[in-house]
Amino acid sequence: MTLSRLVFAPYDPRQDGEVELLFREYSHRDNQLRAMAISKDSMVTYLKSTLLEPGSQNICLRDDGRLVGLVGLKFLPWMSEHFGLRMYAIRHLLTRSDSPLVHARLLRLVIEELPEVDFLDCRVAVDDIYAAHALEVCGFRYVGTEIFLGRTLEPNGETRIPSGMEIRCCQPADCSQVLDIVGETHVHNRFVYDPIIHEKTVQSLYRKLVAKCFDADPFKVLVAHSENGVEGFITFKMNRNFGKAAGIPCGSLDFIGIRPQTRNKGLGAALNRIALQEMAREGAAVAAVRTLASNYPALRTCFRTGFFITSTSLHFHRWIHRPKIAPPASAPGTIKNLKFSESVATPLRESRRSG
Repeated sequence: MTLSRLVFAPYDPRQDGEVELLFREYSHRDNQLRAMAISKDSMVTYLKSTLLEPGSQNICLRDDGRLVGLVGLKFLPWMSEHFGLRMYAIRHLLTRSDSPLVHARLLRLVIEELPEVDFLDCRVAVDDIYAAHALEVCGFRYVGTEIFLGRTLEPNGETRIPSGMEIRCCQPADCSQVLDIVGETHVHNRFVYDPIIHEKTVQSLYRKLVAKCFDADPFKVLVAHSENGVEGFITFKMNRNFGKAAGIPCGSLDFIGIRPQTRNKGLGAALNRIALQEMAREGAAVAAVRTLASNYPALRTCFRTGFFITSTSLHFHRWIHRPKIAPPASAPGTIKNLKFSESVATPLRESRRSG
Protein backbone atom coordinates (compact mmCIF):
# COMPACT_ATOMS: atom_id res chain seq x y z
CA MET A 1 0.00 0.00 0.00
CA THR A 2 1.45 3.36 -1.03
CA LEU A 3 0.32 6.79 0.15
CA SER A 4 0.18 8.21 -3.36
CA ARG A 5 -2.52 5.75 -4.39
CA LEU A 6 -4.84 6.24 -1.40
CA VAL A 7 -8.03 8.16 -2.19
CA PHE A 8 -10.97 9.13 0.03
CA ALA A 9 -14.46 9.52 -1.45
CA PRO A 10 -18.06 9.58 -0.17
CA TYR A 11 -19.83 6.23 -0.21
CA ASP A 12 -21.83 5.77 -3.42
CA PRO A 13 -24.11 2.68 -3.43
CA ARG A 14 -24.04 2.66 -7.25
CA GLN A 15 -20.25 2.23 -7.34
CA ASP A 16 -19.21 0.82 -3.96
CA GLY A 17 -20.63 -2.68 -4.12
CA GLU A 18 -17.40 -3.92 -2.51
CA VAL A 19 -18.56 -2.49 0.82
CA GLU A 20 -20.46 -5.74 1.33
CA LEU A 21 -17.11 -7.54 1.53
CA LEU A 22 -16.02 -5.32 4.41
CA PHE A 23 -19.10 -6.28 6.41
CA ARG A 24 -18.86 -9.94 5.43
CA GLU A 25 -15.17 -10.25 6.30
CA TYR A 26 -15.57 -8.65 9.71
CA SER A 27 -15.50 -11.64 12.07
CA HIS A 28 -15.45 -10.03 15.52
CA ARG A 29 -19.25 -10.26 15.97
CA ASP A 30 -19.74 -13.73 14.53
CA ASN A 31 -20.15 -15.36 17.95
CA GLN A 32 -22.91 -12.88 18.78
CA LEU A 33 -24.72 -13.74 15.55
CA ARG A 34 -24.47 -17.46 16.21
CA ALA A 35 -25.65 -17.05 19.81
CA MET A 36 -28.70 -15.07 18.68
CA ALA A 37 -29.40 -17.35 15.67
CA ILE A 38 -28.98 -14.48 13.19
CA SER A 39 -27.44 -15.30 9.82
CA LYS A 40 -24.42 -13.39 8.56
CA ASP A 41 -26.24 -12.69 5.28
CA SER A 42 -29.11 -11.02 7.14
CA MET A 43 -26.72 -8.94 9.22
CA VAL A 44 -24.79 -7.80 6.13
CA THR A 45 -28.07 -6.74 4.52
CA TYR A 46 -29.02 -4.77 7.62
CA LEU A 47 -25.60 -3.08 7.95
CA LYS A 48 -25.66 -2.01 4.31
CA SER A 49 -29.07 -0.44 4.88
CA THR A 50 -27.68 1.72 7.72
CA LEU A 51 -25.37 3.45 5.24
CA LEU A 52 -28.40 5.13 3.65
CA GLU A 53 -30.15 6.26 6.81
CA PRO A 54 -30.87 9.98 7.32
CA GLY A 55 -28.08 11.73 9.23
CA SER A 56 -25.46 9.23 8.02
CA GLN A 57 -22.15 10.21 6.46
CA ASN A 58 -19.97 7.41 5.04
CA ILE A 59 -16.49 7.73 3.57
CA CYS A 60 -14.64 5.06 1.62
CA LEU A 61 -10.88 4.68 1.27
CA ARG A 62 -9.47 3.12 -1.90
CA ASP A 63 -5.98 1.89 -2.66
CA ASP A 64 -5.33 2.07 -6.39
CA GLY A 65 -9.06 1.68 -7.01
CA ARG A 66 -9.60 -1.18 -4.52
CA LEU A 67 -11.87 -0.51 -1.54
CA VAL A 68 -9.78 -0.98 1.62
CA GLY A 69 -11.67 0.94 4.30
CA LEU A 70 -14.92 2.52 5.43
CA VAL A 71 -15.78 4.95 8.20
CA GLY A 72 -19.46 5.63 8.83
CA LEU A 73 -20.82 8.44 11.01
CA LYS A 74 -24.30 8.93 12.46
CA PHE A 75 -25.48 12.29 13.77
CA LEU A 76 -26.74 12.25 17.39
CA PRO A 77 -29.39 14.99 17.47
CA TRP A 78 -30.65 14.89 21.05
CA MET A 79 -27.13 14.59 22.50
CA SER A 80 -25.99 17.45 20.29
CA GLU A 81 -28.83 19.56 21.63
CA HIS A 82 -27.97 18.65 25.22
CA PHE A 83 -24.26 19.46 25.01
CA GLY A 84 -24.44 22.32 22.52
CA LEU A 85 -22.08 20.49 20.17
CA ARG A 86 -22.32 18.53 16.93
CA MET A 87 -21.97 14.97 18.13
CA TYR A 88 -21.58 11.83 16.02
CA ALA A 89 -21.27 8.10 16.55
CA ILE A 90 -18.77 6.12 14.48
CA ARG A 91 -21.05 3.26 13.48
CA HIS A 92 -18.61 1.57 11.12
CA LEU A 93 -14.81 1.46 11.19
CA LEU A 94 -13.79 -1.31 8.82
CA THR A 95 -10.66 -2.05 6.80
CA ARG A 96 -9.17 -4.88 4.80
CA SER A 97 -5.74 -4.26 6.31
CA ASP A 98 -3.61 -6.29 8.70
CA SER A 99 -2.42 -3.20 10.60
CA PRO A 100 -4.03 -0.25 12.43
CA LEU A 101 -2.66 2.31 9.96
CA VAL A 102 -5.68 2.33 7.65
CA HIS A 103 -8.03 2.65 10.62
CA ALA A 104 -5.98 5.61 11.82
CA ARG A 105 -6.09 7.32 8.42
CA LEU A 106 -9.87 7.04 8.33
CA LEU A 107 -10.14 8.47 11.84
CA ARG A 108 -7.75 11.32 11.08
CA LEU A 109 -9.74 12.28 8.02
CA VAL A 110 -12.81 12.73 10.20
CA ILE A 111 -10.95 14.59 12.96
CA GLU A 112 -8.89 16.88 10.73
CA GLU A 113 -11.01 17.40 7.62
CA LEU A 114 -14.57 17.61 8.97
CA PRO A 115 -14.61 20.83 11.00
CA GLU A 116 -18.28 20.52 11.98
CA VAL A 117 -17.60 17.39 14.05
CA ASP A 118 -17.18 18.29 17.74
CA PHE A 119 -17.44 14.85 19.34
CA LEU A 120 -17.04 11.22 18.26
CA ASP A 121 -18.35 8.15 20.03
CA CYS A 122 -16.99 4.77 18.94
CA ARG A 123 -17.62 1.21 20.07
CA VAL A 124 -15.39 -1.63 18.82
CA ALA A 125 -15.29 -5.35 19.52
CA VAL A 126 -12.92 -6.18 22.35
CA ASP A 127 -10.78 -8.40 20.09
CA ASP A 128 -10.66 -5.86 17.24
CA ILE A 129 -7.18 -4.85 18.37
CA TYR A 130 -6.24 -2.85 15.25
CA ALA A 131 -9.28 -0.60 15.58
CA ALA A 132 -8.72 -0.16 19.32
CA HIS A 133 -5.06 0.70 18.79
CA ALA A 134 -5.91 3.22 16.07
CA LEU A 135 -8.47 4.91 18.33
CA GLU A 136 -5.88 5.34 21.08
CA VAL A 137 -3.28 6.63 18.61
CA CYS A 138 -5.80 9.22 17.38
CA GLY A 139 -6.50 10.57 20.85
CA PHE A 140 -9.69 8.74 21.76
CA ARG A 141 -10.31 8.13 25.46
CA TYR A 142 -11.39 4.71 26.73
CA VAL A 143 -14.59 5.12 28.80
CA GLY A 144 -15.64 1.58 29.59
CA THR A 145 -16.22 -2.00 28.49
CA GLU A 146 -19.75 -2.99 27.49
CA ILE A 147 -21.16 -6.48 27.89
CA PHE A 148 -23.82 -7.54 25.36
CA LEU A 149 -26.23 -10.25 26.47
CA GLY A 150 -29.08 -12.12 24.81
CA ARG A 151 -31.69 -14.80 25.35
CA THR A 152 -34.63 -16.46 23.64
CA LEU A 153 -38.15 -15.59 24.77
CA GLU A 154 -41.25 -17.48 25.86
CA PRO A 155 -44.68 -15.83 25.99
CA ASN A 156 -45.64 -17.30 29.33
CA GLY A 157 -43.84 -17.57 32.61
CA GLU A 158 -44.37 -17.15 36.31
CA THR A 159 -42.96 -14.02 37.93
CA ARG A 160 -42.69 -13.52 41.67
CA ILE A 161 -43.30 -9.90 42.59
CA PRO A 162 -42.04 -8.71 45.98
CA SER A 163 -44.72 -8.29 48.63
CA GLY A 164 -46.47 -4.93 48.64
CA MET A 165 -45.52 -4.16 45.03
CA GLU A 166 -47.44 -4.03 41.78
CA ILE A 167 -45.87 -3.73 38.34
CA ARG A 168 -47.83 -1.84 35.70
CA CYS A 169 -47.44 0.52 32.77
CA CYS A 170 -46.04 3.93 33.61
CA GLN A 171 -48.71 6.62 34.03
CA PRO A 172 -48.24 10.40 33.65
CA ALA A 173 -48.31 10.84 37.44
CA ASP A 174 -45.36 8.41 37.76
CA CYS A 175 -42.98 10.23 35.42
CA SER A 176 -41.40 12.65 37.86
CA GLN A 177 -40.67 9.83 40.34
CA VAL A 178 -39.11 7.73 37.57
CA LEU A 179 -36.80 10.61 36.66
CA ASP A 180 -35.83 11.02 40.32
CA ILE A 181 -34.78 7.35 40.35
CA VAL A 182 -32.68 7.90 37.23
CA GLY A 183 -30.68 10.57 39.04
CA GLU A 184 -30.21 8.31 42.07
CA THR A 185 -29.22 5.10 40.35
CA HIS A 186 -27.67 5.52 36.90
CA VAL A 187 -24.03 5.68 37.96
CA HIS A 188 -22.50 3.08 35.61
CA ASN A 189 -22.28 4.62 32.15
CA ARG A 190 -19.67 5.89 29.74
CA PHE A 191 -20.31 9.56 30.45
CA VAL A 192 -19.81 9.04 34.18
CA TYR A 193 -16.43 7.49 33.31
CA ASP A 194 -15.49 10.39 31.02
CA PRO A 195 -13.61 12.93 33.20
CA ILE A 196 -14.48 15.81 30.86
CA ILE A 197 -18.19 15.61 31.76
CA HIS A 198 -19.51 17.00 35.05
CA GLU A 199 -21.60 14.62 37.16
CA LYS A 200 -24.65 16.92 37.08
CA THR A 201 -24.48 17.04 33.28
CA VAL A 202 -24.52 13.24 33.15
CA GLN A 203 -27.56 13.05 35.42
CA SER A 204 -29.49 15.54 33.32
CA LEU A 205 -28.47 13.68 30.14
CA TYR A 206 -29.93 10.37 31.28
CA ARG A 207 -33.00 12.00 32.77
CA LYS A 208 -33.67 13.47 29.34
CA LEU A 209 -33.04 10.12 27.65
CA VAL A 210 -35.49 8.26 29.88
CA ALA A 211 -38.03 11.09 29.56
CA LYS A 212 -38.02 10.52 25.79
CA CYS A 213 -39.23 6.96 26.41
CA PHE A 214 -42.49 7.98 28.11
CA ASP A 215 -44.49 8.67 24.97
CA ALA A 216 -42.22 7.70 22.08
CA ASP A 217 -42.90 4.62 20.00
CA PRO A 218 -41.51 1.92 20.16
CA PHE A 219 -40.50 2.45 23.81
CA LYS A 220 -42.55 1.20 26.73
CA VAL A 221 -42.03 1.90 30.42
CA LEU A 222 -43.08 -0.29 33.34
CA VAL A 223 -43.00 0.85 36.96
CA ALA A 224 -42.97 -1.02 40.24
CA HIS A 225 -45.35 0.74 42.60
CA SER A 226 -45.89 0.49 46.37
CA GLU A 227 -47.93 2.52 48.83
CA ASN A 228 -44.94 4.86 49.01
CA GLY A 229 -44.88 5.54 45.27
CA VAL A 230 -42.68 4.36 42.42
CA GLU A 231 -39.92 2.03 43.65
CA GLY A 232 -38.39 1.10 40.29
CA PHE A 233 -38.83 1.20 36.53
CA ILE A 234 -37.68 -0.45 33.31
CA THR A 235 -37.77 0.75 29.69
CA PHE A 236 -37.81 -1.62 26.71
CA LYS A 237 -38.68 -1.65 23.02
CA MET A 238 -39.25 -3.81 19.97
CA ASN A 239 -36.44 -3.45 17.41
CA ARG A 240 -38.68 -3.72 14.38
CA ASN A 241 -36.33 -2.49 11.65
CA PHE A 242 -33.48 -4.70 12.76
CA GLY A 243 -35.80 -7.66 13.32
CA LYS A 244 -37.23 -7.33 9.83
CA ALA A 245 -33.76 -7.23 8.26
CA ALA A 246 -32.41 -10.04 10.44
CA GLY A 247 -35.43 -12.25 9.84
CA ILE A 248 -36.10 -12.75 13.54
CA PRO A 249 -38.41 -10.58 15.70
CA CYS A 250 -36.42 -9.08 18.55
CA GLY A 251 -36.57 -6.58 21.37
CA SER A 252 -34.24 -5.03 23.91
CA LEU A 253 -34.18 -3.91 27.51
CA ASP A 254 -32.79 -0.40 27.76
CA PHE A 255 -32.84 1.18 31.23
CA ILE A 256 -33.67 -0.08 34.69
CA GLY A 257 -33.55 1.67 38.03
CA ILE A 258 -34.46 0.65 41.58
CA ARG A 259 -34.51 2.97 44.57
CA PRO A 260 -31.51 2.18 46.82
CA GLN A 261 -33.69 1.34 49.84
CA THR A 262 -35.72 -1.18 47.79
CA ARG A 263 -32.83 -3.18 46.31
CA ASN A 264 -31.92 -6.82 46.97
CA LYS A 265 -35.57 -7.89 47.16
CA GLY A 266 -35.90 -9.34 43.65
CA LEU A 267 -37.61 -6.29 42.18
CA GLY A 268 -35.07 -5.82 39.36
CA ALA A 269 -35.46 -9.43 38.26
CA ALA A 270 -39.25 -9.12 38.38
CA LEU A 271 -39.21 -6.00 36.19
CA ASN A 272 -36.91 -7.78 33.73
CA ARG A 273 -39.13 -10.86 33.51
CA ILE A 274 -42.36 -8.94 33.00
CA ALA A 275 -40.77 -6.76 30.32
CA LEU A 276 -39.52 -9.89 28.55
CA GLN A 277 -43.00 -11.43 28.72
CA GLU A 278 -44.48 -8.25 27.24
CA MET A 279 -42.04 -8.41 24.31
CA ALA A 280 -42.79 -12.09 23.78
CA ARG A 281 -46.51 -11.36 23.62
CA GLU A 282 -45.75 -8.75 20.95
CA GLY A 283 -44.02 -11.46 18.92
CA ALA A 284 -40.35 -11.09 19.85
CA ALA A 285 -38.37 -14.34 19.68
CA VAL A 286 -35.13 -13.01 21.17
CA ALA A 287 -34.13 -10.16 23.46
CA ALA A 288 -30.89 -8.29 24.00
CA VAL A 289 -29.49 -6.02 26.67
CA ARG A 290 -26.16 -4.32 27.27
CA THR A 291 -24.47 -2.90 30.33
CA LEU A 292 -21.02 -1.88 31.46
CA ALA A 293 -18.74 -4.63 32.69
CA SER A 294 -18.38 -2.73 35.99
CA ASN A 295 -22.14 -2.79 36.64
CA TYR A 296 -22.13 -6.01 38.64
CA PRO A 297 -25.68 -5.68 40.04
CA ALA A 298 -27.10 -5.33 36.51
CA LEU A 299 -25.09 -8.30 35.28
CA ARG A 300 -26.31 -10.41 38.20
CA THR A 301 -29.92 -9.50 37.41
CA CYS A 302 -29.42 -10.34 33.73
CA PHE A 303 -27.96 -13.76 34.56
CA ARG A 304 -30.84 -14.45 36.97
CA THR A 305 -33.34 -13.77 34.21
CA GLY A 306 -31.82 -16.11 31.63
CA PHE A 307 -29.43 -13.86 29.70
CA PHE A 308 -26.02 -15.04 28.52
CA ILE A 309 -23.06 -13.05 27.22
CA THR A 310 -22.86 -12.77 23.44
CA SER A 311 -20.08 -10.21 22.92
CA THR A 312 -17.97 -7.52 24.54
CA SER A 313 -17.05 -4.06 23.26
CA LEU A 314 -14.64 -1.29 24.17
CA HIS A 315 -16.14 2.20 24.23
CA PHE A 316 -14.20 5.35 23.30
CA HIS A 317 -14.86 9.11 23.24
CA ARG A 318 -13.05 11.83 21.32
CA TRP A 319 -13.84 15.44 22.26
CA ILE A 320 -12.59 17.62 19.43
CA HIS A 321 -14.22 20.59 21.16
CA ARG A 322 -15.16 20.58 24.82
CA PRO A 323 -18.81 20.73 25.95
CA LYS A 324 -20.34 24.19 26.05
CA ILE A 325 -22.62 25.89 28.55
CA ALA A 326 -24.09 28.03 25.78
CA PRO A 327 -27.55 27.36 24.24
CA PRO A 328 -27.80 24.06 22.36
CA ALA A 329 -26.75 23.74 18.75
CA SER A 330 -29.47 23.70 16.11
CA ALA A 331 -27.31 22.14 13.42
CA PRO A 332 -28.72 19.72 10.86
CA GLY A 333 -27.63 16.13 11.03
CA THR A 334 -25.43 16.12 7.95
CA ILE A 335 -21.85 17.23 7.49
CA LYS A 336 -21.51 19.90 4.83
CA ASN A 337 -17.90 21.03 4.96
CA LEU A 338 -16.27 17.99 3.39
CA LYS A 339 -12.98 18.61 1.66
CA PHE A 340 -14.11 16.78 -1.45
CA SER A 341 -17.16 16.94 -3.69
CA GLU A 342 -19.58 14.16 -4.43
CA SER A 343 -18.11 13.62 -7.88
CA VAL A 344 -14.37 14.20 -7.44
CA ALA A 345 -12.33 12.31 -4.87
CA THR A 346 -9.35 13.98 -3.22
CA PRO A 347 -6.00 12.13 -3.16
CA LEU A 348 -4.52 11.61 0.28
CA ARG A 349 -2.02 14.34 1.13
CA GLU A 350 1.10 12.68 2.49
CA SER A 351 1.98 15.62 4.73
CA ARG A 352 -1.35 15.26 6.59
CA ARG A 353 -1.70 11.46 6.46
CA SER A 354 1.60 10.00 7.48
CA GLY A 355 -0.13 7.18 9.37
